[in-house]
Amino acid sequence: MKELLNWSIGRLNQAGIDFPRMEAEVLFAGVLKLCREEIYRRPEQVLTEPEKTILCDFVDRRVLREPVAYIIEQKEFWSLDFKITPDVLIPRPETETLVETLLLLNHKNPDELPLRLLEIGTGSGAIAVVAAQEIHNCRVTATDYFLEALDVARLNAENHGVTDKIDFVKSNIFLELPIVLYDCIVSNPPYIQTSRLNDLMADVIDFEPRSALDGGNDGLSFYKRIIPEALNYLKEGGAVVLEIGETQAKEVTSLFYEEDQYEEIKVIQDYSGYDRVVSARKKIYG
Repeated sequence: MKELLNWSIGRLNQAGIDFPRMEAEVLFAGVLKLCREEIYRRPEQVLTEPEKTILCDFVDRRVLREPVAYIIEQKEFWSLDFKITPDVLIPRPETETLVETLLLLNHKNPDELPLRLLEIGTGSGAIAVVAAQEIHNCRVTATDYFLEALDVARLNAENHGVTDKIDFVKSNIFLELPIVLYDCIVSNPPYIQTSRLNDLMADVIDFEPRSALDGGNDGLSFYKRIIPEALNYLKEGGAVVLEIGETQAKEVTSLFYEEDQYEEIKVIQDYSGYDRVVSARKKIYG
């Protein structure tokens, strides 16, 4: 096994892949259906011929810059494993800041009242699944425009035992949703400017769904729809939590202020110190 692992590392390194050892270990683990650490606990394990064939295929695909998550069809998020396909964006570590903000805003529920949460653009369902697990007495409506993404999200909800807490709905943002008042609306919308898409790494632009990346000419297209329209779907005092690009805090907070119906507008940084989330609450009247 060591010889094959070293061969994999060498090929990835020659192809200019960052962190070739780590990625080779992940691919190896994906073939053997083990965690990375387990590889070194089984140095005597011999790969079967079919396993060797799969490993070579995995390495060849990574050399062509296909993301590891698509190759092994899995990505860890919030210490949970999620099924990933090319129909959905790969969950990023920085999106955990979005989840942390969501949980912080909803952790106080002294009367244990039912909480209604709406996620716009659920993709793999990672955010919806974590919210369903972490927020007590929470009912989640998770939307996506693409049926293929909703199929992946449903599978992840099933794998993590929360299908009874999540309703999956095909909708173009709010268009197909009935007017229901939610305690919180959360989204990680596309926010990259169209003109900058081709500047992204090949791993991203050649493989991840463009629809999950393209935020329009100014990168703000989805915020310009979500922020004003959310007011029709929020209870008074209800929160909106949005992931943003690291340079978009000023523009997105301005969109909240322009409505004059939001308060407690805040910008939250991720663990790298970049602006990553904007949250706000619908004003309470009377």
